[in-house]
Formats: sequence, C-alpha cells, structure tokens
Amino acid sequence: MASVQEIRSLELILTAGCNLRCGYCYENDKKDRTMEWETLKGGIDLLMQSRAEEVKITFYGGEPLTEFPLIRRAVEYVERIRPRRRRLRYMIITNGTLLDEEKAGFLAKHRFITRLSFDGVPAMQNYRGRGTFRILDALLDRLRRDHSAYFSEDLSINITVMALTIPHLADSVEYFLGKGVRDVSISPMETHDTVWRLDLIDELDRQFNRVFRLCRRFYRSTGQVPVSLFRKAGTPSPHAPSVGGGMCGVDRGEILTVDVDGQSYGCATFAESYQKFPSEFLRSRLETLKLGDYRSPEFPRRLAMYPQAVHAARIFDAKQDKHSSYGRCGECKFLASCSVCPVSIGHIPGNTDPDRVPDSLCAWNLVTLKYREMFRCRSDTDNSS
Repeated sequence: MASVQEIRSLELILTAGCNLRCGYCYENDKKDRTMEWETLKGGIDLLMQSRAEEVKITFYGGEPLTEFPLIRRAVEYVERIRPRRRRLRYMIITNGTLLDEEKAGFLAKHRFITRLSFDGVPAMQNYRGRGTFRILDALLDRLRRDHSAYFSEDLSINITVMALTIPHLADSVEYFLGKGVRDVSISPMETHDTVWRLDLIDELDRQFNRVFRLCRRFYRSTGQVPVSLFRKAGTPSPHAPSVGGGMCGVDRGEILTVDVDGQSYGCATFAESYQKFPSEFLRSRLETLKLGDYRSPEFPRRLAMYPQAVHAARIFDAKQDKHSSYGRCGECKFLASCSVCPVSIGHIPGNTDPDRVPDSLCAWNLVTLKYREMFRCRSDTDNSS
C-alpha cells in the first residue's frame, strides 16, 4: 500500500512547453501551459510529509528553465520550511540552451543535480536541436571555468541514442571526455524507434566496443568510470526494476509526479499535459493509473490503491514473459538487470500484446549489459593486481 509518507521523489512539471522539438521526445504535444505557484507550493508541502530521511525535488518540463523565477521561488520556500534533519537534493533536467550565468550560478549555489540533455558531436546533436551544438559546447567551457566544483560534481550529460545516431555515439563520448565531463549517461529513446532494423544491433555493438575501450583507458588513468552504466551499483534508484519480475520500480509508489494543473501520476511518462498517447491500448492502461488532483480528498485512497492498479495494467509485470524479435526475456542472462520502460510497449504501432517490448530496447540491453559485465570484470582484475 502506497502513502504520502513513503514518497521519496517529487517530480514537478513546471511547463508543458519547450524551446526545442526533439524528434525522439515522447512529449509529442507540447503547449503553452505553466504551473501556478500555489500548485507548486502544495506539492512541496505534500513531500514534506514523507518519512524518508532523504528526498528529492526534480524540476521537469518541457524545458523547466523557461520558468526559472518559479524554480527560484520554490527553492527559497523549501529552504524556509524544511526540517533541519531532512536531507534534500534538487535536480533539474534541461536542454541547456537557456542556462545563462545567472541561472548557472543559482544551480551551482544550491548544488542542483543537473542532467544536461546534450547528445554530442554536431552530426548527433542536430537530431535534438539543429544549431545547438555551438551553444552547448560553449556552455561546457563556461561551466568548467566559472563553476568548477558544480561542473565536476553535480553535472552529468544525458545522451539519447536512436537508430539514426548510433554511428556517432563513440565520437560523442570521446568528445565529452575531451571536454572534461566526468559523468555521462547514455540511454535509448524511451518509446519505439520506427526505423530500427534487427541488424543494427551489430553497429550498436561496434560503437559500444569503442566506448568500452575509451572508458577503460580513462579508468586506468584516473581511477574514475565516466559512463554511468559501467559503474557498480550504488544507491538503488526508485526507477530500478522491482524484485519479483517487475519491469520498473513504479509500483513502489515512491515517486509522485505533479503536472502543470495539479494532476498527479506515479511517473512523468504518464503525464498528459505535454503528450498524446499513440494507442487505445496504452491509453486504457494509463487511465487506470491516474491519481487525480493531489489536493482532492480522494487522493490518499487513490494512492493507497496505486500498486494494485499498476499490477492490473499488465504491461509493468511478468518481466520473464516479455519478448522481442531477439528472444524471450525469461531465457536471457540479463533478465534481472535489464531495463525497459513499460510504456514503450504501447508505442509499438498496432501492438496489443502486453508482453511485446520494442526490439530497439531489447537490443540496447543485450549490448550495453554485455559491456557493463566486461567492464566490471576487468576493473576487478585491475583492483586485485
């Protein structure tokens, strides 16, 4: 049973708008909508009822920096009301194009975990936002020069990979290491890659073989692992797969997403302000997971019933029964550690099978988890010698 006291992470969708239109973004219906202050304040007050020793507030969009005054006001409010014993981290996910000196100084001062969505070299970044490479390349130089501690400790790069950009992946990782970046996260597009071909797994493997070698050299010279998926497990993420065959940790009720209008969900991928769901198959399943307005008297009851609703939706459970063109998940050596967003199942055109996962995401796990296993084995050997 989920309750407000179990919430560890509050995700605030400050705006349904964005200054970019990335082709692979699941937010396919962005619009000019912004969260009111009272809605934001109430979400923070709700989080403060949590019993967790450490909580996190994430500022989402759209592009959250379009609402920077709202972020500043929220942080000032939190710092006034939070109990001294409560550990709290701020996080923001941004495309970086609006991250000027004023905003950078504020994020650095308050130790924001900053996830900068930047795909890499121009040939790759152009699919995210044509002409933005120059802006973000200069941004990295400025942050490294003016906010060195923030740059090295709190900033990470989020690379999103799709079929068309696979050939540029290793070049992009090499570029970021050359810029002094020490934390790189690489992930596939979250939904269905319409141009994926089964043979692309070979090119993905070639690129990750090179990424693996880049990271090995970096590790031998610095003792640091720059690409997050090669690191040993640390504090479990609330998004991590559930024990017992769950696809992700959404059933634990530890995350609360509040949309621009106060509607609440168990994950940002369920929010409706900035997207249209592509199929009735997906819409019908996510409809049952709505928590409603978090200020409603019905909210506690809906939250308590939420884990059962997740299981009833079927796409989130029975990981061992899932399958793709590459095989059945229950027969895969990476079953326990692979990660596929269950919502992606509803993005496969014409699919009505709750156990069918996108081929691109299955291929991603097969390749990346192979190299993660190799990296850990080699690192353990290095440490024992």
